[in-house]
Amino acid sequence: MPTYHITHSHSAVNCFGAPNRDDEMSSLWEQIGTNAEENNVDIKFFKICPSEHIFFLLVEAEDYSNVEKTIGQCKKTGDFTVTPVMEQTFF
Repeated sequence: MPTYHITHSHSAVNCFGAPNRDDEMSSLWEQIGTNAEENNVDIKFFKICPSEHIFFLLVEAEDYSNVEKTIGQCKKTGDFTVTPVMEQTFF
């Protein structure tokens, strides 16, 4: 199944987390698990670096459009890069 590495970033000025939580923007991310399930996307990992305002996700999906449907509304929260990746086989 195709795998995609997703990087999301936002600035400290536009941060929607603590200490000045923006419930509307945060709720978009809180829906990502449900969105993934509804679009047949398997989230392999979801890590964040709060001090740098960066999120890292690795997902598997049969079709790229399902990845877009999963993260679609989250794009309102900052910048995104979605990179197709593959397993390294020579190790």
